[in-house]
Amino acid sequence: MSDMEAVLIKAKTISSAWSQLISEIYEKGEEHKPDYKTMTKRVHATIYIEDVNNMQVNPAVPFGENLIKKYKEELTEEYADWYVSLSDDDKRKFDYCYAKQLFRYGQTAYNTLQENVSNLRPGSRRHVGVLWENEVHIPKYEDQPCWIAYKVELLNDTQVRIYILYRSWDAFGGFPANIPAIVEGFKKVFKEQDLPYEIESLIATGWDTHIYEADLQAVEKIFKNNELCPMCKCITPKHSFISTTRGKACPECKKSM
Repeated sequence: MSDMEAVLIKAKTISSAWSQLISEIYEKGEEHKPDYKTMTKRVHATIYIEDVNNMQVNPAVPFGENLIKKYKEELTEEYADWYVSLSDDDKRKFDYCYAKQLFRYGQTAYNTLQENVSNLRPGSRRHVGVLWENEVHIPKYEDQPCWIAYKVELLNDTQVRIYILYRSWDAFGGFPANIPAIVEGFKKVFKEQDLPYEIESLIATGWDTHIYEADLQAVEKIFKNNELCPMCKCITPKHSFISTTRGKACPECKKSM
């Protein structure tokens, strides 16, 4: 049995983080068959993202802006209110709802995202939210929450760092939508509570970060026509690189020189 690769990715942007991650999994990932028989290539990944606001989506992601917009709308308190108002037999209900877990889970202080954010203080490591419920999710065969926990750390008067933990993480189709949505969800809570916070960085860890076998052909096609820019580490069409005194660069990096 092979060892699962552990990777650490440091990225300027979400686009760069995704680009590096799928490259690492494609090149180094361990073949794995979960108990529901869908083959994957996987790594254990920790990803540090410095700038969560700019270049959120790489052009090579397998879907358009409309899907990402939909994800952002669903990670809100308003969506949680609508979801819990549905009857149990409503077909619009699904196996788990991140908004419900974030905004309506439990009765104790600091157990919802609003309470955690409104009570932040520098140096505290206890502003944690858990989206996983053992008694509900362990007995299920599949379709449990993939995102299972977060932590918010107040670094100074205005800057926070967000930590995200996944038990299982679809790097190809999940990452490009859920990371921007999480960022926007937190920013919306800051704004609604009239708090001066901005996200200084985000650190996401995936215990089993994978590409499904069905997506590997699409990833192979991406890297046939593209490669990582040596400077920003974003997936870039091979034909678009520009020669500079510092080596080849993508058009965006060339503009910033």
